[in-house]
Amino acid sequence: MGGAFANPQFDILLDVVKTIRRYNMLKPRDGVVVGVSGGIDSTALLHVLWRLQKEWELRLYIAHLNHGIRGEAADKDAQLVEAVGEKLGIPVFVETLDIPARARATGLTEEEAGRIARYGLYERLADQVEAQRIALGHHGDDQAETVLMNLIRGAGLRGLAGMPSVRDRVIRPLIELEKWRLEAYCQSHDLPWREDATNLSTEYRRNYIRWEIIPRMKQLNPAVVPGLMRTAAILSEDWQLLEKLSIEAYEQSVTDSTSGRIALSLPVMLALPTALRKRVIDHAYCRVSHREQGLPGASLEHLEKCIQGNSPSWRWTLPGNIDAFLQDEVLILARRVKIKQEKGLSPCILPLGSRTMVEESNLLIHTEILSTIPAWWKEDSPLQPRNIWQELGVWWADMDLASLELPLYVRSRRPGDRFQPLGMSGSKKLQDLFVDEKIPRGCRDQIPCIVDAKGILAVVGLHQANRTRITEKTQQVLRITVEKAETQQPNLGSI
Repeated sequence: MGGAFANPQFDILLDVVKTIRRYNMLKPRDGVVVGVSGGIDSTALLHVLWRLQKEWELRLYIAHLNHGIRGEAADKDAQLVEAVGEKLGIPVFVETLDIPARARATGLTEEEAGRIARYGLYERLADQVEAQRIALGHHGDDQAETVLMNLIRGAGLRGLAGMPSVRDRVIRPLIELEKWRLEAYCQSHDLPWREDATNLSTEYRRNYIRWEIIPRMKQLNPAVVPGLMRTAAILSEDWQLLEKLSIEAYEQSVTDSTSGRIALSLPVMLALPTALRKRVIDHAYCRVSHREQGLPGASLEHLEKCIQGNSPSWRWTLPGNIDAFLQDEVLILARRVKIKQEKGLSPCILPLGSRTMVEESNLLIHTEILSTIPAWWKEDSPLQPRNIWQELGVWWADMDLASLELPLYVRSRRPGDRFQPLGMSGSKKLQDLFVDEKIPRGCRDQIPCIVDAKGILAVVGLHQANRTRITEKTQQVLRITVEKAETQQPNLGSI
């Protein structure tokens, strides 16, 4: 390993050094935790940093997560990483976790649960060895895929800027290189690596983009990957400028700030351009919620309507159990005090493609757009998963996305609510529905109703609205899944 090049033109060392210096990723004598999966990307990264180790006086440490997803194959990945570390003289730290079990316990996908566990390992090890940096093997193709994923989901400037080259301790020295160059580098150095079979499965969204979408785009433009990389780099610069301006605007807008509450002046905010105003709200939300990830677009749009006076509601519950409300020319974002309310649930926005914890009712609500139309809708009797709700604490509803007037939110019943359950010929008062279903009077205000601008879409645990039914004309289906949170482990959040 690490012998002379058979093909020196494939050496990536100088390009990696340029990237490191351009973004000030490393300094001499830095400690660096290198995330190594055993795949080609992280193997190339580790080898380049090893070549720089002596000249830059770097302290290198290898971190590997044995995720248990592929059984014996995952064990062999760990064994290869340990062997490579021994050969290069770099200490290896391996952590073994049952990621499939953790995904089931938290309601996350295996992909999400694995990512959270990996970053957790890297951060803990960096603290333990007092490392200044965490180096990851994301490359230009990963960046292109990320931009497309965010574009399809519906992202703003930050999402279209892709992965940052540097974020806190995390650095990505290969972010300006296409993957084919990493493959050529590893082959030229005769470096061993392992292929992850799950990377070939198009069931994962990123893999579908990698193996289906990008090859088709290359038929239109063979240089689509470098093009997307350039787009991400340009938008990243624009985002950094807007971020600087928005921080200045935030400081001008704040009238009161504590660890759990921030007040923003409406007159000052209304004088700002919309783009800056939304970012000011996002800054306030991140500070109050102690989250790095900002608000979903749907939540920002609702707050924008509130500020402009175009929303009938003056109070909302945002993800993370944060209240937002207007009071005396001030927009207030405050972390909710966990006290038992006398009556009902505050409205809580449900962005599409998200998991929202409704702490007042101890429910986790997941909304996702299905890639295929489920076959059950053709059956004579509609799907009513009420027994599963009562026995296992899980309930779901499949809805024709075109029938909904977004955004969605969850709330308690209100006087005058009417509802036409799926399969029934006419509407009835929600009060009468509760009586027919023998729902105890004291429980009715705590039963969540999922609604849109037209009214009730579903009464959790009971029925969904007839107007949301799937038909032969349905093109997209929204699945809403609700789980009783006491069956969940604490959510690990996101890195």
